[in-house]
Amino acid sequence: MAPHPEQPSVTVHHDVYPGIDLDSRLKDAAKGKVVYITGASRGIGEATVLAYAKAGASGLFITARSADALTSVAESASKLAPSALVEPYAVDVTDEKAVGESVKKCLEKFGRIDIVIANAGYLEKWVKIGDIDPDEWWKSMTVSIRGTFNVIHHTIKHLVATKGYAILLSSVGAQNRRPGASGYQTAKHALNRFAEFIDVEYGSEGVKVFAIHPGGILTVLAANEPSLIPLLNDKVEIASNTMVRLTSGSEDWLSGRYVSCNWDLDELAKRRQEIEEGDLLKNRLDVGGLANPL
Repeated sequence: MAPHPEQPSVTVHHDVYPGIDLDSRLKDAAKGKVVYITGASRGIGEATVLAYAKAGASGLFITARSADALTSVAESASKLAPSALVEPYAVDVTDEKAVGESVKKCLEKFGRIDIVIANAGYLEKWVKIGDIDPDEWWKSMTVSIRGTFNVIHHTIKHLVATKGYAILLSSVGAQNRRPGASGYQTAKHALNRFAEFIDVEYGSEGVKVFAIHPGGILTVLAANEPSLIPLLNDKVEIASNTMVRLTSGSEDWLSGRYVSCNWDLDELAKRRQEIEEGDLLKNRLDVGGLANPL
């Protein structure tokens, strides 16, 4: 029996399409929301700050390790949307106490948190398990898993209070098994499962969560692995705009699942019954015909 495919049959986009257009479909989709974003100093994180500012967010608490870069992003967001309050705050997501302090600062500034974007990550150079520097391997795991845990640990009760949203930056790599990529791809696979746990534990209290593949985007981080560069041809806005849509309320039914920002969300919605009845787009062991008795 052939293995089941790991991509749904929907249109794949590489740039903004009508369903994620901030000037039409998603105009004011984040109006009045307070958004806490990690890894916000460049790349996907920076684009996400700008997207939520354009979509009407009233408060943006943006974090990364580089204070100077965050200041520049905050200035760009303020120019784009003068009514949005933007608060930059330097923090390393792997420092649990520092993350906790950042969340306190966000609450002091804005009073609540409606949306959390756990974007900070790390990509090691891809080397086989026996040859890679163990510290490099574990850094991928630590930033992606521990860093995301720290952020959710300190924000989840506030998301319960607002019946808010959490987005975890996963990757299509979570589904792949590429030689040399065991650190990065294992970490992203674990993030998908972590999103499922957030849904299991807090979904009944109103929290919505998605683990997303942002698309194949050429960022400084992605360029750390040269073999990936020819594959990275997507516009960064496909990630940022999709996140705005996922937290707009129209895709709440996808909570607890893995979603690729390349997938056409309007087409995916037509498969809603199939997805819900089969509890699809989640990590699980495929036993195929072994499910049938001998």
